[in-house]
Amino acid sequence: MSLIFEMIPWLLSVNTVALTFLVGRKSTLGWMLGVAGQLVWALFIITRSEWGLVPMWVGLTTAYTWNLIKWRRESHETALEDKKDETR
Repeated sequence: MSLIFEMIPWLLSVNTVALTFLVGRKSTLGWMLGVAGQLVWALFIITRSEWGLVPMWVGLTTAYTWNLIKWRRESHETALEDKKDETR
């Protein structure tokens, strides 16, 4: 069981890096999983008392959430513009 607990930070780190690449491709799945992954990071930080990771967690949570909102807004605006172009 202790090996599993030792692997958790490594798995979380690999997950965060992989999701960063997905987000770079403007993948909605990347952003959604990124936000969800932050919940797992929060649990890890709290249960292991790894308080030095809180700034990273706040930064990543803010970035994933802000960028998801921004990207969805841009996608919605683009869809509306495309619809206007179709009606002309």
